[in-house]
Amino acid sequence: MTADAYLVIRCDADKPAETDGRCGSEASWPVRVENHTELRRLIRDQHGWHRPRPDRDICPDCWKEGRR
Repeated sequence: MTADAYLVIRCDADKPAETDGRCGSEASWPVRVENHTELRRLIRDQHGWHRPRPDRDICPDCWKEGRR
């Protein structure tokens, strides 16, 4: 058996209908990245994620719906 750890970015948009109040969308990269800064750059450029403030990552769906 093999195992590996990988970096994940989760959407910080508020979604009142969700149990914990957060969107829950995640993004990662299929190839190992060294840090979250590199991961954020890749998902922004390739998948449309946004980072309007240093403490918020917003998935493309929430961004389109105006949850920022």
